[in-house]
Amino acid sequence: MNSLKKNKKKNPGNSGDIASHSVRVLSDIARKDIERSYNIDNSSDTEAYYSNRYGWTLRRSLK
Repeated sequence: MNSLKKNKKKNPGNSGDIASHSVRVLSDIARKDIERSYNIDNSSDTEAYYSNRYGWTLRRSLK
């Protein structure tokens, strides 16, 4: 039990890293799916974006 507490103390920001990685992976999957469904060849300046109102959409990057 003590080892579990020690591991949690060592990695306090780990859950945020996992969440951001999961969002990035889901965004990439959605982007690729949208590109395939619309036959988009050049998507270097696009990203998949999720909104509660519209769901997954493809938009230009905000670089």
